[in-house]
Amino acid sequence: MSQGGGMDFNLAEEVLAVIPTDPYEQLDLARKITSMAIASRVLNMEGKMGRMRAKMYEKDHIIFELEDKLSTLQQLNQDAESRFKIAFEENIKLSEERDSLAMTAKKLSRDFSKAQILVGPTSLKFQTP
Repeated sequence: MSQGGGMDFNLAEEVLAVIPTDPYEQLDLARKITSMAIASRVLNMEGKMGRMRAKMYEKDHIIFELEDKLSTLQQLNQDAESRFKIAFEENIKLSEERDSLAMTAKKLSRDFSKAQILVGPTSLKFQTP
């Protein structure tokens, strides 16, 4: 403040012209300016916080939708695994039955061959009803 003690704070002449000369009035003005700056900063931060909160709610909604989709896909996966297990077990049973039938067919073929040898090839013919 070059008005009073010759100190220069690099302030424009227009600003120096409106600053009171009384130190207590200068402090009061500084307090008011500081309050305005803090209020402006708080308002700015509240705006940012509101935008961030909106983004957070949007992301929470997306997370909720993804969790719902995940739950649905997990249920579908469990159903598919259950059907696969049933089909696999049925396939094993059918394979065992096929193997059993193949063994029975071999046995019957052997028995038929033995019977043909004992009785003769012409007397063992299949009769159709």
